[in-house]
Amino acid sequence: MTNRIIERQVRRVASARFVTVGLALSFLALSFIGAVVMRLVDPDNFSSFGSAVWWALQTVTTVGYGDVVPTTTTGRVVGGLEMAVGVSFIAFLTAGVTSTVIQRVQANAAAAEREERAREAQEIVAALGEVRRAIADLQRHRDEA
Repeated sequence: MTNRIIERQVRRVASARFVTVGLALSFLALSFIGAVVMRLVDPDNFSSFGSAVWWALQTVTTVGYGDVVPTTTTGRVVGGLEMAVGVSFIAFLTAGVTSTVIQRVQANAAAAEREERAREAQEIVAALGEVRRAIADLQRHRDEA
């Protein structure tokens, strides 16, 4: 059940019009959550919510400028979790989008192959019809002679 929900979400996110928006909103949500947590657990190093958001955006996207860093143990744990979630999220989305694209390409290739086989079958049927007509003509000529 959970796999079906995830697959449905991946397909939705993987569609061309939702990829950018889905990625941006997901990263913003992860960053916001990380910023809130960091502001609560390490208020000395993150004196404003803005600096916590800036740090979280850098961390979740794996950019990490290093201009704002946690120095407490709790802050570093939160930072490590934010990095792990960010990297995992990027990997998950990349795998999901890639899988969806491959499935679409395979489905299109299979459809093209079916169409080609149908066209070939129609050509064979048409050729058999011509052979039948030719045989009928030959029999008629033979009967007339």
